[in-house]
Amino acid sequence: MHKNSSPTGDPEAHRSAVQRRLAALESEVAQLRQELAGLGREQVLQGLFLTVEVAGALALLPTEAVQEVVRLVELSPLPAAPEHVAGTFLYRGAPAVVVDLAVLLGVRREPELDAHLVVCGGARPVALLVDRVRDIVEQPTLVDAAAEGERTAWDRTGLMAGLCRTPAGLVPLLRASTVLFVPASGGAVQEGV
Repeated sequence: MHKNSSPTGDPEAHRSAVQRRLAALESEVAQLRQELAGLGREQVLQGLFLTVEVAGALALLPTEAVQEVVRLVELSPLPAAPEHVAGTFLYRGAPAVVVDLAVLLGVRREPELDAHLVVCGGARPVALLVDRVRDIVEQPTLVDAAAEGERTAWDRTGLMAGLCRTPAGLVPLLRASTVLFVPASGGAVQEGV
């Protein structure tokens, strides 16, 4: 069978299956990085990482997951969505689901007018609502969070893939794939996939 063909013939089902496999692999990579960091040697992560601020907390996102950063626009509500789904907007002709990271941190607030939407790739566009994009960090160093004794607001969200040393200090690295899976039905975003 060709690598790009769908075993069931349904491209959306195949896309969802591939995304679930990718999320599982990213989770395993995050666990392996933490294990390496726990062995006492810090690991330099290759590539560029976007530093975002959400409810006063900083976090890193790998730029390879980011398609574009846009200013906050008017959002349409998504009926029966979990509370962390702020709504949808039209992104380059396709509806994009907006996940409010502040809600996942346990913070209820009305986003400022200068907030940003970090549009990430996936089966369908998903945008992460952040208060602001601070900068881009090149090759941060993954450290052992336990050895550092550092606890962050991100620890309880299930989004954290690790803790990185950056010019801004110790900053959590987020595993964006956990909020980027949108079922083919167009329903709510599922966490922890």
